[in-house]
Amino acid sequence: MEDIPNTLHYAYADSPEPDNTSINWDPNFGIDCIVCDSRIETWLFNTGSEGSAVKDIMTSLCNEIASRKKTSAYKSISSAIQTDSRGPYLWLNSNSLTSLPNGLEKFNLYKVILSGNKFKEVPEQIFRIKSLEDLIMADNPINKFPCKITQIKYLKSVSFAKTGIKQVDCDLSQLDSLERFDLSGNELTLFPELIKSIPKLTWLSLNDNQLSDLSFIDGKLRKLEILYLYTNKIKNISTETIFLGNLKELLLFDNEIERIPDNISDLKNLEKLEIWNNPIKYISPKISQLKNLKSIRIDDDYLTQTDKDNLKKWLPNCEINYQTRNEKLLELQK
Repeated sequence: MEDIPNTLHYAYADSPEPDNTSINWDPNFGIDCIVCDSRIETWLFNTGSEGSAVKDIMTSLCNEIASRKKTSAYKSISSAIQTDSRGPYLWLNSNSLTSLPNGLEKFNLYKVILSGNKFKEVPEQIFRIKSLEDLIMADNPINKFPCKITQIKYLKSVSFAKTGIKQVDCDLSQLDSLERFDLSGNELTLFPELIKSIPKLTWLSLNDNQLSDLSFIDGKLRKLEILYLYTNKIKNISTETIFLGNLKELLLFDNEIERIPDNISDLKNLEKLEIWNNPIKYISPKISQLKNLKSIRIDDDYLTQTDKDNLKKWLPNCEINYQTRNEKLLELQK
């Protein structure tokens, strides 16, 4: 078996300078460079399982094209950098990427979406984007929290959902613009305490983990307005609710909660409560103190008609949605 040559020599009989752009190579793989308007076209031959080498080589070539060390005869078909009302953003989800090109900082990106790739760490190029406000690294095999994220001073929202991150080993108090933090789907059994060092945190997503209680909540989380704790193993709404007086939305569905206790009245500003798919058997009359509650969704598998009548009496201005077991099964199948 012969090796495939890596160089092809050709010439026209009537011209010493052939035009290589006029030849149709019919390549089977192409990639648009992100930081310039060039495209790389090539042939790929698969000799085994897919690896990251090809994409890394393409990224390196795009870097050389962007720095004018190399040129390409092809122009980009579409751009990964798009623009909306807030400005330019990078959308490269589900591309099996392991690396990024240099030069992204020159685009003044406000958002970067890299979910569903194969990054084992946050690419170094991300930390150079000083304009970045929203970073989505969900569904990547990242195991260690990137402490260099504190270099992104204007960061407002970050998602490390469905990664391997289980702890945070650095002080995040420098992220004084950060408001939204997503660590859902990471099989957490313990809450990473240093998340509490984020000074302006108002939105926290911890759903789809293995948390068993609310003991991690304390005064450092007083500013929370949105808290997602659904699909965990929480058994009680314990007295840590005293620290959640600013909470407007609480999603606790798909846990193991049997009672809505007296301390539910701590949530004075609550507007939305989702607590369905829990075996609720008791609702405290003190739920009537939630004067701002606009909607509640709850199972009625274990509630009597009297329980339901009382709830309507206690919450006359609230939309009450009961979910029966059949409806619940349909919802979970979606």
